[in-house]
Amino acid sequence: MTFYGMDTAQVLGESDALEQAARRLEEVMGGLQSSVQSVAWIGPDAEAFREQWDATYRQGESLVLPGLGERSRELQQHVEEQDHASSAEGGGWFEDAMAWLRDTGGDIVDGIRDGIGWLGDRISDGTDWLGDRISGGMDWLGDRVQDGRDLVSTAIDAVKNFEWPRFTEVLVDGATGLIRGTGDVFEALTGIDLKLADDGTGYADAPVAVTPEASGLVPPSDLSQIIANTNQTYGSKETGEVSMSVVGSPPTGVIVNIPGTEQWGPMAGDNPLDLTGNAEQAGSNGWSAGSQATADAIAQLYAQNNIPPGTPLMLNGHSQGGMIAASLAANEDFTSQFNVTNVMTYGSPVDNYDVPGGVNQLNIQHGGDLVPRIDAEGSYMGPGVPGPHGIPLPVPIPNPGELLANQNIGSGNTTTVTLDSPSWNPLTNHGSAEYQNSVQTQLQDPNSPLSQYSNDPSLQPFLTGDPENVQHYTSGVHREN
Repeated sequence: MTFYGMDTAQVLGESDALEQAARRLEEVMGGLQSSVQSVAWIGPDAEAFREQWDATYRQGESLVLPGLGERSRELQQHVEEQDHASSAEGGGWFEDAMAWLRDTGGDIVDGIRDGIGWLGDRISDGTDWLGDRISGGMDWLGDRVQDGRDLVSTAIDAVKNFEWPRFTEVLVDGATGLIRGTGDVFEALTGIDLKLADDGTGYADAPVAVTPEASGLVPPSDLSQIIANTNQTYGSKETGEVSMSVVGSPPTGVIVNIPGTEQWGPMAGDNPLDLTGNAEQAGSNGWSAGSQATADAIAQLYAQNNIPPGTPLMLNGHSQGGMIAASLAANEDFTSQFNVTNVMTYGSPVDNYDVPGGVNQLNIQHGGDLVPRIDAEGSYMGPGVPGPHGIPLPVPIPNPGELLANQNIGSGNTTTVTLDSPSWNPLTNHGSAEYQNSVQTQLQDPNSPLSQYSNDPSLQPFLTGDPENVQHYTSGVHREN
C-alpha cells in the first residue's frame, strides 16, 4: 500500500517543540538582559559589551523569536490542510503541496535549529566575555586595595620604628667628623696624611694553634677563666690580636676572646683596637675595622679546621672588645654564617646593639665603672631603673651584687650583673684584671647571681677543665687605610 500525505501527530509534535524552544529562548534572553542591565560595571569595556549585547538581543527579539513562532504556526496550518484533504476524495493540488513540504520542510527545520544554535553560541560567548571582564576588573581592584593596605602598613611601621639618634651617637659622630676634617685640612696644607680617625678596612692573619705554656691561655672551666683568656690576649699596642678556644673534638663550642682598646691616639694605625675603633663602635655605625677583622679571624678558623657552622659560638670581650662582640651578634650577615648562642661582655657600653632574642647575652659591670654607661642608655635613676634613651643622667653606684635580669635591651635575652666595685678609682674599676678577680670571687658563692647564671644550659658546650679537651688559637688583627 502506497502512503501519501503526512504523519500529522509527528508534525504537530514538531510544532509544539518549536513553540517550547521559543518560550525557553525568550526566558533566557530576558534573564540575560536583566543581568546585563543590573551589573555594576562602568567604563569603555562595559559600554562596548552592552552595545554588542543589545545588538544580539534585538536580533533575537525581532528575527529569531518571531521566526520560530511563524514556523510553528505554518506547521499547524499544514496539519489542518492535511486533515481537510484526508476527509475529501484526494486532490492533485494537495499532493503537490505535500511534495513541496517534503522537499522544503526539512530545510526549514534545519535552518531554525541552526539559528537557535547560533544564538546560543553568541549568548555563551557574551556570558564568557562578561565573566572575564568582571573577573579581571575585580582582580585589578583587589590588587589596588592590597597596594593601598601595604602602603599604609609601611607608613605605620616607619613611624613606629623611627628612633631618634642616641645622645652618644650624635656626640661621637660630631667629634669624629671634626677630627677627620682637621686631618683633611692638614693634608691639604702639608701633603701629609695623618690618618686621623680613618678606620679603613679590617682583616686578620690566619689563626695559629698555640700551647697553654706559650700563650698563657687556660681551659675555659668557668666565666672567670674565660675572662682570664681575654686578659691574656692583650698585647703590644702596635699589634692587635684575638684568641679563640675550640672546645671538644669534634667541637662542642668555640669561644672568641676580644681585648679592649690598646691604642689611645687619634691617628689610626695598623691595630684596629684603638681610639678610632672605639669611636666607630660607639657612633651611629656600630661597627668598626676591629669588628671586620674579628669576623675574618673567625671565618678562617672555621674554614681551616672544618668546624661545622652550626657549632655554638660564644663571643666574649672587655670594653671595646665587648662592643665588637655585641656588634657581631647583632650583624645579620655574620649570624647567618655562624651559630652565635652566647655573648659575654664586661666593662662595655653595649646597649645600642640590637642583639637577637635567641642569643643569651650577659653584661657584667662594676658599680663604679663609668664606661658601660657612656652610651647614655644604661644610666640609672635608681636601682634597676634605666634612664630615658639618649639622655645622660647621674650614675649612682648600684647595690653590690645586684642582678638586673631580662632587661631586654634591644631585642635580646639580656642579663646585666652589677658587681661591687673594687676601688674608688674609676680607672681601676674598669680594669680587665679587676673584672676577673670580681667574677672569680662571685663564683665562690653558690648563691651569687653569676653562680646561678653559670648553670645556664647554653653555657655548657663552652666549659671544660681538661687541657686536653681544648685547642687555643691566636690571630693577628689589622687595619688597612
